[in-house]
Amino acid sequence: MSELFVMRRANGDLFAEQMHGRVRIPVWPSAEAVARYKARNPELMIFWPVRLDRSLMKQIKAGFGKEGRTELFLLSEDAPDAHLDDGKPVAIEEIFPEVEPISQPAGAQV
Repeated sequence: MSELFVMRRANGDLFAEQMHGRVRIPVWPSAEAVARYKARNPELMIFWPVRLDRSLMKQIKAGFGKEGRTELFLLSEDAPDAHLDDGKPVAIEEIFPEVEPISQPAGAQV
């Protein structure tokens, strides 16, 4: 996948939503998509886009893992209305294929 973005507050908190007992972290496919969603969703105005990289992914896994199941949600690139539920769940392995799945214990052989 190309460059992806999540939204972060100045204090480091990521924009996340509770959906059906899961923590859902929206992921934007481009900087242009982030700008469109921010313009149509005022709750995002206190957040800044940050590039999703391996370091941030480790923080997400460590920080949200204790709150239950965490799900990344890839938002639509071209949805004209920019609703925060226009997208699809995406696995960490789809973004970073060489990262171990969350449920696999460290050191386990596949």
